[in-house]
Amino acid sequence: MENDAVRSGEKRKKRRMAAGVLTGVIMLAAGLLFFYFRIYKVVPAFSEMTCEYGDQISQNIEDYLSGTEWSVHLGELDLSQVDQGHTGTYQAVVYHGRNQFTYEVTIQDTVAPEILWKEEQIYLAVGVDYTVEDVIEGVEDVDPAAEAFFSQGDSPGSNLRFDTVGQYEVGIIARDSSGNETGGQISVIVDTAPSFEGIHDFYCVPGSVPDYLEAVTAHDDLDGDLTAEIRVDDSGVSLDEPGDYSLRYVAEDSYGLETVEETKVLVADADEIQSLIGRRQIDYRKDTIIGAPNIYDGGVSEHADIDETLEYMRPALVQLYHGVGRGGYSSGSGYIMEITDDRIYVCSNHHVVSKYEDWDIYFYDGTVVRGKAAGTTQAYDVGVVEVPLENVPGDLLEELMTVHIDRTYWETLNQQDIEVGLERVDRTGGLLHVTKGKLIKVKQEFDWNNHAEHTEVTVELVHGDSGSAILDGYGNLICMAYAYSTDPTRYWCVPLDGILDCYREITGRTPYVY
Repeated sequence: MENDAVRSGEKRKKRRMAAGVLTGVIMLAAGLLFFYFRIYKVVPAFSEMTCEYGDQISQNIEDYLSGTEWSVHLGELDLSQVDQGHTGTYQAVVYHGRNQFTYEVTIQDTVAPEILWKEEQIYLAVGVDYTVEDVIEGVEDVDPAAEAFFSQGDSPGSNLRFDTVGQYEVGIIARDSSGNETGGQISVIVDTAPSFEGIHDFYCVPGSVPDYLEAVTAHDDLDGDLTAEIRVDDSGVSLDEPGDYSLRYVAEDSYGLETVEETKVLVADADEIQSLIGRRQIDYRKDTIIGAPNIYDGGVSEHADIDETLEYMRPALVQLYHGVGRGGYSSGSGYIMEITDDRIYVCSNHHVVSKYEDWDIYFYDGTVVRGKAAGTTQAYDVGVVEVPLENVPGDLLEELMTVHIDRTYWETLNQQDIEVGLERVDRTGGLLHVTKGKLIKVKQEFDWNNHAEHTEVTVELVHGDSGSAILDGYGNLICMAYAYSTDPTRYWCVPLDGILDCYREITGRTPYVY
């Protein structure tokens, strides 16, 4: 009986323990369920959201999850798939434990750009293409692609141009990439901008100090002469260093309209600049040239054309004239060898110059200036007359040139059947004689002058041609007309090397020779 009582007590004890365990399990489960549903569980605060482009998307997890604060902050927000720099629909994701919540995020742009207008009156120049940036301050918008354009244009970026002076209303539209747009009008006054005259290129040796304003003027229809207001921007020019530079001229009128023109400044050594002159690529009559040995050189053409050459080189030709009373006179032809700071040297024949000390020198346009014989020599039939530069009118001097002397080229010639010719100017600005022919031989013996070698040509020489420059089709001085012989008729000239030697003997000078 006692054993039965013991066993019965143990059973009751076990039942109580089992009941306690079950109760504990039930309470634990209930606690877990309470924790999950009342404390841990969260739900999305929304499934879709719309943001205005440019507004910052919230980074606060509390805006995305609903639940207890403690549990909400266990969530992790992922905005990596959302491009806040562009409109569109994207996905944001929140991770919470084993749960993943997806949100549809739409970024839209519904706000039109704002045009920033200029406060002051706008003046534009006639005949100039303007962009919209010239008439407004800009466009303000969260979209960096927003832009403004003229409403008269077909598309953004269209230019506007006025060909008539007046006051105009100009329509402006600003539009962003979402199609939002705003517009307005602005009043502009169209006037003529200042204009320049005399702008030219500069060619200088290092160390030169050119006057950039020489011969340059500016004028405005409303303000008149603006020459004194010209601004020169030479900040990009180094006159001490060889190089090709840009020089800017700026003129501004009372309306604020500016005209800007650029020109070239070439800094180079003297021979390089002279080479440009010799190839007729630059011209002292158009450009400022400083430091070249002979800015007046007539140069040579790229192609041979004797008719064009004779006409082009006419400013290098002169007529020597000396009246002897009762209508008599003595005359001959000549050409300009050098133009220096104080005189012009004219070359002709000895048998012309030696007759008189004083000569009237008629230039190609008919202008006459008194000259004096510098000397003659009979080594070849060469004479030189000097003309004081101070007596030469300035407008004439700006047109004169010297003959082009290329001894290197001349020494390659022999019996090359090239075309040559001469022109003889008269005293009224016209022509007395034009004759052309062929070069027979650069140097061969001529019995009349101590058997010295002369140049033979087929150019028909007549009375008065003595002392004329005979040129080839490029413009090179080949020889100087001298005489003709008969039985058979042959035409003879002083060769180039003889001209140079005699000129040096008479004047003590050597012209620039290529």
